[in-house]
Amino acid sequence: MGRFCKLLLICGILAFCEGIPMLLFANRKDIRIIDAENAQGNSTVIISNLEDAAAVDFLFSDGAIYWTDVSLEVIKRTYVNDSQTSVNVIDTGLVSPDGLACDWLGKKLYWTDSETNRIEVSHLDGTYRKVLFWENLDQPRAIALDPPNGYMYWTDWGETPKIERAGMDGSIWSRKVIIGDNIFWPNGLTLDYTDSKIYWADAKLSFIHSCDFDGSNRREVVAGERSLPHPFALTLCDDTLYWTDWQTRSIHSCNKLTGEQQWVVHENIFSPMDIHVFTAKRQPKGVNPCGSNNGGCSHLCLMSPRKPYYVCACPTGVQLLLNNKTCADGAQEVLFLARRTDLRQISLDTPDYTDVVLPLKDIKHAIAIDYDPVDRKVYWTDDEVRAIQRANLDGSDQEVLVSTEVDHPDGIAVDWIGRNLYWTDTGTDRIEVARLNGTSRKVLLSDNLDEPRAIALDPVNGHIYWTDWGKRPKIERANLDGSGRVTLVNTSLGWPNGLSLDLVARKMYWGDAKDDQIEMADLNGTTRSVLVSENLPHIFGFSLLGEYVYWTDWQSRSIERVNKHTGKNRKVITEQLPDLMGLKAISVHIPEGTNPCAENNGGCSHLCLFRPKGPVCACPMGLELISNGKMCIVPEAFLLFSSHTDIRRISLETNHNNQPLPLQGVEEALAIDFDINDNRIYWTDVGRKSITRAFMNGSALEHIIEFGLDYPEGMAVDWVAHNIYWADTGKNRIEMARLDGSSRKVLIWRDLENPRALALDPPNGYMYWTIWGNEPKLERAALDGSERTVLVSDLGRVQDITIDYIERRLFWADLDTKKIESSDLSGNNRIQVIQSQLPHPMGLTQYQDFVYWTDFSRKSIERANKTTGSNRTMIQGGVNYVMDILVYHTSRQSGWNSCGVNNGGCSHLCMAHPKSTTSNITHHCSCPTHYTLNSDNKTCSAPKRYLLLSQKNAISRLAMGADDPESVDNPEVMLPIHGLRNIKALAYDPVADYIYWIDGRQKTIKRAHDNGTKIEVVVNNPHLKIQPFDLAVDPYSRTIYWTCSQNNVINVTRIDMTSIGVVIDKTNNKPRSIVLYPERGYMYWTNTLSMARIESAAMDGTERTTLFNVGLGHPVALTIDKKSGKLFWADTDLKRIESSDLEGGNREVLLDGLTGNPRGLATYGNFLYWLDRGNQLVERIHKSRGDKRSWVRGRIPGLSDLISVENSLQEPNHPCSHHNGGCSHLCLAKGNSEFRCSCPLNLELKSDELTCADPPTCPPDHFTCKSGDIRCIPQVWRCDKLPECEDNSDEEDCPRCSQQSEFQCTNGQCIPIQLFCDGMRQCNDGSDEEQCCKDGEHRCLNHQCIDKSLLCNGQHDCTDKSDEENCSQTGANVGQPNATHYAIAIVVGLVFLILVVALVFVCRRKTSHIPLEDVDLMVIKKPLNPHSDQTTPGNTLSSRGKSMVIGLSMGSGSGPPLYDRNHVTGASSSSSTVTHYPKETLNPPPSPVTDRSVYAEDCYYSSNSLSTVRSCRQYKAHFTKAHKMRKHIPPPPTSPCSTDVCEDSEPYNAAAKKYYFNNSVVELGYDSDPYPPPPTPRSHYFSDEMSCPPSPSTERSFFNPYPPPPSPVGTSDC
Repeated sequence: MGRFCKLLLICGILAFCEGIPMLLFANRKDIRIIDAENAQGNSTVIISNLEDAAAVDFLFSDGAIYWTDVSLEVIKRTYVNDSQTSVNVIDTGLVSPDGLACDWLGKKLYWTDSETNRIEVSHLDGTYRKVLFWENLDQPRAIALDPPNGYMYWTDWGETPKIERAGMDGSIWSRKVIIGDNIFWPNGLTLDYTDSKIYWADAKLSFIHSCDFDGSNRREVVAGERSLPHPFALTLCDDTLYWTDWQTRSIHSCNKLTGEQQWVVHENIFSPMDIHVFTAKRQPKGVNPCGSNNGGCSHLCLMSPRKPYYVCACPTGVQLLLNNKTCADGAQEVLFLARRTDLRQISLDTPDYTDVVLPLKDIKHAIAIDYDPVDRKVYWTDDEVRAIQRANLDGSDQEVLVSTEVDHPDGIAVDWIGRNLYWTDTGTDRIEVARLNGTSRKVLLSDNLDEPRAIALDPVNGHIYWTDWGKRPKIERANLDGSGRVTLVNTSLGWPNGLSLDLVARKMYWGDAKDDQIEMADLNGTTRSVLVSENLPHIFGFSLLGEYVYWTDWQSRSIERVNKHTGKNRKVITEQLPDLMGLKAISVHIPEGTNPCAENNGGCSHLCLFRPKGPVCACPMGLELISNGKMCIVPEAFLLFSSHTDIRRISLETNHNNQPLPLQGVEEALAIDFDINDNRIYWTDVGRKSITRAFMNGSALEHIIEFGLDYPEGMAVDWVAHNIYWADTGKNRIEMARLDGSSRKVLIWRDLENPRALALDPPNGYMYWTIWGNEPKLERAALDGSERTVLVSDLGRVQDITIDYIERRLFWADLDTKKIESSDLSGNNRIQVIQSQLPHPMGLTQYQDFVYWTDFSRKSIERANKTTGSNRTMIQGGVNYVMDILVYHTSRQSGWNSCGVNNGGCSHLCMAHPKSTTSNITHHCSCPTHYTLNSDNKTCSAPKRYLLLSQKNAISRLAMGADDPESVDNPEVMLPIHGLRNIKALAYDPVADYIYWIDGRQKTIKRAHDNGTKIEVVVNNPHLKIQPFDLAVDPYSRTIYWTCSQNNVINVTRIDMTSIGVVIDKTNNKPRSIVLYPERGYMYWTNTLSMARIESAAMDGTERTTLFNVGLGHPVALTIDKKSGKLFWADTDLKRIESSDLEGGNREVLLDGLTGNPRGLATYGNFLYWLDRGNQLVERIHKSRGDKRSWVRGRIPGLSDLISVENSLQEPNHPCSHHNGGCSHLCLAKGNSEFRCSCPLNLELKSDELTCADPPTCPPDHFTCKSGDIRCIPQVWRCDKLPECEDNSDEEDCPRCSQQSEFQCTNGQCIPIQLFCDGMRQCNDGSDEEQCCKDGEHRCLNHQCIDKSLLCNGQHDCTDKSDEENCSQTGANVGQPNATHYAIAIVVGLVFLILVVALVFVCRRKTSHIPLEDVDLMVIKKPLNPHSDQTTPGNTLSSRGKSMVIGLSMGSGSGPPLYDRNHVTGASSSSSTVTHYPKETLNPPPSPVTDRSVYAEDCYYSSNSLSTVRSCRQYKAHFTKAHKMRKHIPPPPTSPCSTDVCEDSEPYNAAAKKYYFNNSVVELGYDSDPYPPPPTPRSHYFSDEMSCPPSPSTERSFFNPYPPPPSPVGTSDC
């Protein structure tokens, strides 16, 4: 505010100090002040840009103004002399603060909240906040204070409207209802301190009444809707009342005694709310009994109506001590509550149970909560932040303790004795422990945990308890170090969410959210009983304190408690509080009990974990205890071994420290290795058929190889080049990849039978492996698979090998000889190390002077001297399923080669050369399988041509040899695409490098890149209305053609997933296999009708041709070879493969006598490849000669499709490759770089020859042509042997002879009906004289024969009723027609026709007309009901004339027309029919995907056209543009207001912002409402919470068969 404005304001204040009243009022968006005596003066803005100011009050002595904002849910303050700045006084725990009042004597702030239904007080700065009243309140609103007498007054407009009075100290004895009848919506309230009166305004009953302070002497001041449409707030000064009115948007006044002298003080207010007279008279001076030393009170001193006229009080939740002066040091018993986005505490010391928000920040999704009574800190987990945090109760020292490898932390527990923190994680399925500061983190349990949730501790006795709501729900217990695990309860459990312990009574309690009950049992799981089983919709948080069990409920949104012994005395602590999560009831006093970990951490360097037998020291992951059992150190080396479902580590310092690595999802771990560079472990899992890695602490677990593995027995890490090698016994391969699984390459696949163990020597450039096979041996090769050499051949089945890198020797364990042997790295100097007591050696490793091994039969891990075998020691026994073993130490991965720096400059793989080579080249670059090394010898290029074959759940790439394209000795590679299920067919898009496939399980079409990225659904099938069978991609027009076996059609879908439509419909069609030739614009498919066919057509379905319909059994696969111009197909019934040219000629059998079940066909080079599903084979023959049949691949189960991929376009300048040729739908090549646009069956091409639109809708009495400009002709012209449709479709599928005038001979010949049975054979086959009537019989028109005596007898004896026609004639003349009859009929018909033509001519001469200008339009006389004879006149209508005459489209003004045939009736070209211009809608015609039903266009009819009856007709194209008129079509109405959204009876919109709206007219018009519309928008009738579902929206809520997530999925604010 500028200086001038400030000066005006100060002058105004000085003026009302002299007695001129100033009115202070809230205007929602600002707070203003105005001179009450200057009615038309402008108000002065005190503070602006507010959100939703409602209540306002002031402290005159300080110049302070306070107001509430019901949208921001705050109480704010500013000063008159500094009104541009404001501060929050109260900003937590408010919902709808509707009333506000300042105690100017005691310097306190009082307010009401109509949502929390509380009346509260605090110091003026918001400190020492206390709830005074919380019971029997239902929408409290206005509040007024009488500090000199110690009373406060408030209105309540809830279900029982009233005005109450109570002492300002909140004393129960002083509370009294002073007005309880004849009251409905008591809004405004003010006090007259001079006359000891109260005044209030009722917005529903439209009056202002007054009474004494005790409620007596009630009288009316103002009444009537005319004076009080909707009064809201009320104030008083001297003898004048002032009030705001929502409906008039004004400030009014009157005499307080008589109600007269009414006048408008100020009007046109945006939204008038609360109002006060800003003067010292309204805050008279008086004696403050609290003025001296705050009345001796430690916190709050509140005015009281009783001597000594003040009372000491404490902040909410804190008890007053016995001296009635001092407050306790905080609450002694507290409920801590996690409420999704905040944490709250509820004191159990006081009966109000007010929830107080802790001043914390960045809480996104709090779940579990606990409290440390020693340091007085609160701990909580956050599911969205994925962290565990802690803070002091005042919000200070908030810190993140654990933030890595935290997925869904559901439970948390503080060990207040050992100073440790325990938590459960349903994401990682672990129970972990750390120090309270988050250090020394250790995984306690990770095995057999499904969904661990609640956790509770008994640190005195050394136990941890937890619930698991997984597939097999249970409650378990273990020692605090994770040992001694035992299941306590595992029957009759659903979702055990909450768990709490009674350590005194030795009981445990839990809440089951699925069975909806609270149960209890002894701590050993016995003596189980149900405590509560009623009204428990969905328990989540659970705690126990003293004599009560407390719980939160998602569904009822409440916190309740019950007696822990009886299940009775149930009480609701708080309700209507959404997003309730974890709960912890605590006593601030430190619990009794201790253990040795309390003293100096039990002497442990890191973790002290107490067990019933005593404390044990433990180390975080990566450290080991030394021999004293106290100190943790970083170990020099340790053993790792695989044991079926886990991988464990053993200290080399002591033999008793065996602990599992916290790894998830291990099924059958076999080979293991590590990478010392980043502290990761790698292992093969033959159960999952994968190779996986993770950090040693179990984090960052990822499956690096998941596809194309069968039985990976051996595996080793190249720590220098960062590659991984493995031997697959099932596939007989040795492969490699980068450590992340990329750049996968098959190294050795020839002459490799059952490879097993594998070891690497990267510094020297060699790898070693063993072969079981018929001739077991040990081999060596360079790291790229070259220089392959057999080192040792006279041995048995070697299970494992290891290398001594220092002594340069090999060690191996032989299953057959039951020995461990050694040799140098060339296989020489062979010695036997262990020769006895070795029944089944498995894993083998070496470290320093010892060799270590595992024995499957002895279930042991042992060691011995690596040279002599002496000093044999058992490291550990009783180890089940022990497999591989290794020593984790830097000496096991030392050395270097040139690939260690920048991957040797290679883009993919770097291969170090053996040091024994004499070349100066130390390494070379290599590429993944099927990739080619570029000329720079560093980078790689993807394959350009290859085959893709699909199995049921996999897609593999098969490329021929680079040096010999006809060689098939090249390994296939399974592509890493996830989620493949029941693949039916394949296709490929070379432009975007996408593989498309049909998912037979979901009946959808999907796509992905060959590296497995960007998996998408292209054609969805949510309602299972389609079943794709085969597909093909047009890379130029970016479309997918696919056949549907459910609807028997061929569909077209764009690459961008939008549908184009159907090009081949289901009429007499069962299209299955399909192939495209987009360079020529044609497609080919098999039609599996009862008589199978192979057909071709243009890619829009036109030009359809049947290539073959004979000599076919069941053709199942098609392919074309574009280079040779040949079509190939396989026939399962005839067991053959055939070929022809693309026009169906030169058909020949390439291969006869197929076996199995042929599926896919593909050409690659000179060969034709196919799948034999039955024999699990891929075979090929020469594509031209049919010879050179050979086996390509075998033992491939579930084969489904095979395609040839060429990763480049044959015609990069294809006319449809650029923006689809400009076509809206289909673009087809025509040859010679030309193209044409076309449309699917449901659309037609517009005149621009680019755009498709809806076809017209012809009238019911018209026939719709299939294509062409002429679309609608009269139905009677159909099959009249004169084609009117440009495509002649009106003469297709017609009966050959007219049923009325012709007889159809058996051979199809037509003769006039008169010649039937005339005694002479006119049919060439004589059939016209075969079924004639006998003498004495009459022939009906339908050729039926009846006796002549039945003619004209009044009964229909002919089924066509012709025997009763023309009965006025004599019987002699009825029998057979004669020439006279024909002559008479002809004459009568000619006379009638002449009269009709004359009449038409006269009528048209009288009608104005516009001449047609088309000189080419020829006239043909053609009646509506033609009776053609044997000689039909030819069609003399020119094509141009037909195309120029267009009719009115029912779909759009520009669509194809009805056919104008007025020329056929004999009308001249100047006929007036062209003067009737059709009107056009204002809206454009609907698009092809628009429902035409909204376009109700009119048809205009010619009054004198004889061509049709009421036919819709149009005019020539060049007239269309000149005379179009438009008709406005109104838009469809919006959907009606639903009763729960915008009913007229609801005056307030339950919007996010709680604005007040002046809708009093609507409110007052509904007296019959069961509840009054709330004067404020935030009421419990229309609150946001009540409009929400009764429980948080979760995918696994209490009524679903699946367990709930740890928190609601959506916010409950809707």
